[in-house]
Amino acid sequence: MRIGVLGAGQLGRMLALAGYPLAKDFVFYDMSGSPSVGLGETIVDRNGEYLDDFLSRVDRVTYEFEHLPVAIAESLARHKPVHPCPRALQVCQNRIAEKTLFGQLGIPTPEWKPADSAEALKAAAQALGCPVVAKSVTEGYDGKGQAVLKSPEDAEQA
Repeated sequence: MRIGVLGAGQLGRMLALAGYPLAKDFVFYDMSGSPSVGLGETIVDRNGEYLDDFLSRVDRVTYEFEHLPVAIAESLARHKPVHPCPRALQVCQNRIAEKTLFGQLGIPTPEWKPADSAEALKAAAQALGCPVVAKSVTEGYDGKGQAVLKSPEDAEQA
């Protein structure tokens, strides 16, 4: 089985290293122009010109991180199985959508409140109690897009 991986970074590398002993082969599709996976076949395609080539080389598709264009995953899913599905990718790219879905499914999360301004963040910090970790709705990862509020007055700085 040949598994196509959207993204070609360190998480893709770890995925492949776990999969090779299970007799899986991997083809990485890199849209950044600077893949770092360092193993397996890698297709570098900044302009989306080689999606058909990528599809012809794989049996199914996954992705190594959530910051990928959902439209590409949807396009690929019309031709090959994509796991997790593109809808899962779309939800995990937005923390409000993600936390809301978890709540609907009964999956516990820390208490949270959305805030779209310093005033709303201050009110959320007051309601939740500090310390509070404020996180961007999109694009944050590994601490990027986050701020720790030790008191509600830290909201303006955050």
